[in-house]
Amino acid sequence: MNGSSPRHRTLARILVAGCTAGSVLMTTAFAQADTRVPSADRVARAAETVERVTGTADLVPGTALGDGATRVEVPADAHAARILVPATASGAVESAYGGDVVRLGLPGATDVRAATGAHGTVVYADVKEDFDLAVQPNRDGVRTLITLRDADAPTEYRFPLDLPADAETEQLEDGSVLVSRGGEHLGTFDAPWAKDAAGEAVPTDYRVEGGALVQTIRTGPNTAYPVVADPAWFIPLAIVAGRLLLTSGVKSISKHAAQRMAQRGISEQMIANAVKHGKKSRGKSAGTWKYTSGKIWVVVNNKGNVVSVGRN
Repeated sequence: MNGSSPRHRTLARILVAGCTAGSVLMTTAFAQADTRVPSADRVARAAETVERVTGTADLVPGTALGDGATRVEVPADAHAARILVPATASGAVESAYGGDVVRLGLPGATDVRAATGAHGTVVYADVKEDFDLAVQPNRDGVRTLITLRDADAPTEYRFPLDLPADAETEQLEDGSVLVSRGGEHLGTFDAPWAKDAAGEAVPTDYRVEGGALVQTIRTGPNTAYPVVADPAWFIPLAIVAGRLLLTSGVKSISKHAAQRMAQRGISEQMIANAVKHGKKSRGKSAGTWKYTSGKIWVVVNNKGNVVSVGRN
């Protein structure tokens, strides 16, 4: 992404101003006569392609709705995070927690109907001639996957964004995109990745442009097809770590802490484990506690907000 400088604190702040709800709220044009329904065999092969890369252990099963969409509830601390997977590829993947809703429109915007594979992967097969889409609700959020079937597939994909009012996107040094509102961390689009059929990494990156998250996949003459690429939305620590931190008092993660996590290669799971099992001592600032575990430390204030993290 433009403006990134590895191992420096330069951040590219982009105010998402052009994200109109109309661009991504077309979620259920189900039951139209021209809706395309791929065969069961085609769906199974598309799901198998992405699951060979992602695995299935972390997937969360959903409930089919009458309009063809799928609703998933991810267990959390105080509330369930709600994931809605659209009925057709013209819709948007919706992630909601409390009053905050983030929608990620699917690229291609076609009438292909969603179909769910045996392990819970929702597939939109044959969105275009050369690529498929898939969505995987999981314990940490939701993955939206692109499968480039051959060298004729596009290498740039636009995912329209619909964010809460006053939310900003911020490019971090590891390639991820932080979504925040003021000092509040709303979630993160994890650093992008792509893998070819030989298991080799394919260079890929994000940019935020015109109210959309744009992923570019830089295939080359030695790329083995199919290629699977993934924009993944991670819901905040307050949700993800809730299963581990029910008795620890942690309620949320600050924007500053989220930035430091990305810069220093510290995952949300590492944060959760440090607060749950690390050595506790008083922080430098009044009303804070420091948790040290292995090679990292975490500072939590008396409101239960993770305010900073670092490596020892």
